[in-house]
Amino acid sequence: MKKIVLSLAVIGGLVFTSCKKDAAQENLDNKLDSITEQAKDTLNEIKEEVAETVESLESKIKEAEEELKKAVTVEEKQAATKKLNDAKAALATLKGEAISTAEEVKQEATAAANKAGAAAKNTVKNAEKKVEKAKEEIKTKTITVKDGAIKKAENKAVLTSDDLKTR
Repeated sequence: MKKIVLSLAVIGGLVFTSCKKDAAQENLDNKLDSITEQAKDTLNEIKEEVAETVESLESKIKEAEEELKKAVTVEEKQAATKKLNDAKAALATLKGEAISTAEEVKQEATAAANKAGAAAKNTVKNAEKKVEKAKEEIKTKTITVKDGAIKKAENKAVLTSDDLKTR
């Protein structure tokens, strides 16, 4: 009876370990979803900022081009050209920064996802090892129980045959 209870406890442990394996996969999925959402949110914020700033700079460029067309004196032309060049430089810088920031966000998200994946793999491997160990323990306990039952039956059979001989 004790052996049966012990075997049931080990089986319960196996089921629990199996559930932990499922939970690890679910945790990984949740972490990856969270990382993806954070990256998307950050990129959307950057996109909005860049869009607003790009529109502003493009309007400054158009304004400077109009001023350059209307300029009559050399000083007016130089001022309009400077304003136009500054706006164009700012636009180029902004685009470069936006690309750089997007790449950084992508790299951070990829690194975080890889880290979460590695952690989940380790958890799953550890759970699998525990399951295998528990299986071996059950096998050993089962063999021990069988051997004990066989020995008892043999002993009983020997005792019964001895009793029959003495009668």
